[in-house]
Amino acid sequence: MATMTGLYPLAVLSDCVVYPSPGDNPLTFLPYATSGKPQPGAFRLGPTPGLAKLEGAQTMLWAVDLMEQGHNPARHIKTGDALHHEGE
Repeated sequence: MATMTGLYPLAVLSDCVVYPSPGDNPLTFLPYATSGKPQPGAFRLGPTPGLAKLEGAQTMLWAVDLMEQGHNPARHIKTGDALHHEGE
């Protein structure tokens, strides 16, 4: 994904990856071929096994604030909470 988009994940947690998005839509970072289809080797979105799904979207300020507090944004992106968890 980094080679195709120039973007790197901000956070990773088991099956969740948090990416910065250059646009208002959180999915604008996904690379597409000129045909309009997802670029081979990139994340593909959908509800079936093997495809990625959007778990949530937050502002960059939200993610940076959590990281500055020592928390992993991937743990909280789905619910948007910023609860402090022991051992995180």
